[in-house]
Amino acid sequence: MTTHLSPASPAADRQGALDALERRYPGLWRAGQLGHLGRAGSVPALPTGHAALSAELPGGGWPMGALTELLLADAGVGELRLLRPALLALAAAQRRVALVGPPYLPNAMCLAEWGLPASQLFWVRPPAGAGRAAAQADVLWAAEQVLRSQAFGGVMVWLPTARPEALRRLQVLAQAGDAVVWACRPAGVLHESSPAVLRLLLSPAPGNVLSITFHKRRGPVRDAPLVLPLGEMMAVPARTASPSAPPPVPFNFPVSQAVAGEQAHVVLDRGASAAPVAGRVAAELA
Repeated sequence: MTTHLSPASPAADRQGALDALERRYPGLWRAGQLGHLGRAGSVPALPTGHAALSAELPGGGWPMGALTELLLADAGVGELRLLRPALLALAAAQRRVALVGPPYLPNAMCLAEWGLPASQLFWVRPPAGAGRAAAQADVLWAAEQVLRSQAFGGVMVWLPTARPEALRRLQVLAQAGDAVVWACRPAGVLHESSPAVLRLLLSPAPGNVLSITFHKRRGPVRDAPLVLPLGEMMAVPARTASPSAPPPVPFNFPVSQAVAGEQAHVVLDRGASAAPVAGRVAAELA
């Protein structure tokens, strides 16, 4: 009796060859793969704390030792609330976090309520009265020094007017360490090139929801935005300013020195995006 063996299909041959290459070169990555941990082309990542978002990111989280660009429809759309679980994870691991050049005053009381101790948080701001260009240069310089120190687990920097070459410097410095680096930039720079390994557009939606559009990631294209609920945002207490009102609490003061009776409210959130008001601990920016 003669047995006829059917030849393997071209697709099976191709898949077998690719599987063999992946076994031989563990760092090999296919463009259709997200590169989750434990797979070829995996990348070290910090969990986002949002299952739906983590499922869409290479490595299953925020890339470590790399630059992530958050493009904001407006400052304070919910970027800090989005990063809250990651920041808490860094704090739990005794890693320092730097906020470099935020557009509004960080609220130390609210951050402490979140579980982020002031001893692990550093607020860097340009000198008072600096012009826009000078302030941006100072913020960039400070972010570079923070990354060079390799003493921080997370760096969040606001760069409204940075050039692509400045971002490339940050990306190179990030690669030399294991920090998670987030650069917050206006949505209008979307047309510019960027060395960031991950580029997300964040837009607010009704009901404390954030719409996340994936403009650049290591993996397949996703056209539809991810709609991510952020949960309720604490209200900013209304208060009338008066000449005797206490000044805002500097971020580097221990929380115990905060104004007695002042409620901890949102951190840099769009709910009160005006300039700091006398008698308030801070403006916001979640």
